[in-house]
Amino acid sequence: MKPFFALSIIVLMSSACVKKVEPDSSSGNINTSAPYLWSSSAFPRNLQISNDFTTDEVTNIRAMADAWETAVSTQRDFFNHSQRTAEVSSPSMSLDDLGDDSVNGIYKIVHWPSALRGSALAVTQIFGQRFNVGDRNEYVRIEHADVLINENLYNFRTTGTTDGVNFDLQTVVLHELGHFLGLPHKSGNTVMVTAISETTNNRAPTSVDRTDMADKYGLTLPLMPGASALVAPRQIYSPSGAGTKVKVLIELLSDGSCVHTENGVEVARHQQFHP
Repeated sequence: MKPFFALSIIVLMSSACVKKVEPDSSSGNINTSAPYLWSSSAFPRNLQISNDFTTDEVTNIRAMADAWETAVSTQRDFFNHSQRTAEVSSPSMSLDDLGDDSVNGIYKIVHWPSALRGSALAVTQIFGQRFNVGDRNEYVRIEHADVLINENLYNFRTTGTTDGVNFDLQTVVLHELGHFLGLPHKSGNTVMVTAISETTNNRAPTSVDRTDMADKYGLTLPLMPGASALVAPRQIYSPSGAGTKVKVLIELLSDGSCVHTENGVEVARHQQFHP
């Protein structure tokens, strides 16, 4: 029987973090609250699902990718998820190899890598460049991302029925794809809260998530019943000078804490953060 723990999904950037900012190896002090985002021309991402997943699991994963596009009224085509990838989990799997390939993948990890904490339930890894360090418009431009689900040590259900034992795969994937797209954690009525248990079923972004995604990517969305017209204000992020390459690992730990490292340096850690 595999161990089960209360799930506190990974922190990307959140004011709830207890931050420990350390010098980046090449760019001085970094702002751990600076946003992560893809360039608009980067979409749609060719999101490939590992052959390790079953047909049922693939159906659930694709539904969650579509849910983010539905949330913004298909104003942005985020994902093309028609392909599978032959890359599968193995004892010799290298995280850097996944980052250096052309595949943005969702992986069912049945051999959890020694490079990751053994207590991690799931990990999002991001490769990109940090620009404008120290400036108001400091940001990380995402250039590659992968989602790793730890099915070496944990089980996930795909039915809507809560069993109180297994975590809901759709809930986890929807949240992780939010991070993949650059959303941070936050409290309130959102799928990006960090406190998720084995009884949680979050299978659709909320109006909060819809607004946050519109803000991040400068989308003007149709009026929702009872709401004011949404014209998303947006800080324009553009590179000034050369960027610094970054590798980000966002790890969910089984003790309810999240660890965020950049270029091998821990820059943020927090305990469970409830809505």
